[in-house]
Amino acid sequence: MHIVDLSLPINRQMTGIPKIGEYDDNPTRCVVLTALSEDHVGRLSADGLETVPDPDITHHMMSRVEIVTHIGTHIDAPAHFIENGDTIDQVPLEKIVKKGRIVPLTDTEPGGPVTADAVLATGVEIDASIIPILHTGWTEKTWGTDDFWDNMTYLDTSISELMIERGVSAVAIDCFPEIPFWRDGMERDTSKPPGPNHRALLGNNTIIIQMLTNISAIVGEDNFTLVAVPLRLEGLDGSPARVFAMVG
Repeated sequence: MHIVDLSLPINRQMTGIPKIGEYDDNPTRCVVLTALSEDHVGRLSADGLETVPDPDITHHMMSRVEIVTHIGTHIDAPAHFIENGDTIDQVPLEKIVKKGRIVPLTDTEPGGPVTADAVLATGVEIDASIIPILHTGWTEKTWGTDDFWDNMTYLDTSISELMIERGVSAVAIDCFPEIPFWRDGMERDTSKPPGPNHRALLGNNTIIIQMLTNISAIVGEDNFTLVAVPLRLEGLDGSPARVFAMVG
């Protein structure tokens, strides 16, 4: 057995969804509070880590992390969109630790949608025994570039309909789960509540595992378990996650 990490790193260079103020007002910060020596402080700063002014020199390194619950590789709990829905600490791990199956969608055009027809055309069998991994390759190719948000691929609403029909407990993706409303010409349908895929999936208790990367490292693997591990944040709507594949 070997393990393949499918998670983005957490650092202060992370960018959130455009035109959502919570991301601008609450940037990710990883701040070193104490260090082991003055030389240690210098090395940490040289590596691009933020430190408090004049960090204490002591027998241990300790840091502080500030991060919103929906940035980078993360997991959406029903409470993200559904009032009185399960919070992230209430999501059964059995829903998000399960045999994974890759759905190859790397021919999706930049800026284009992933549709149910495209998923069905792959011939990949999707049922309640697996977590489908919708693999466009977008996050792996463009994370950290302007192109990532500017030309984001996304899920058509037919995807949530298909996933609910097939009875999956969770769906894993490497693109945006909704129409990219921040892009010119891509305004959402204001006659309906925002987030139709979120509302449909989470309202059905289908968990959304978002922004996977490095999926190409497990393409061709038929026998692996997808492990999506959120922090046990009491009462909250989602969590940053370490997601990996246990292969073999």
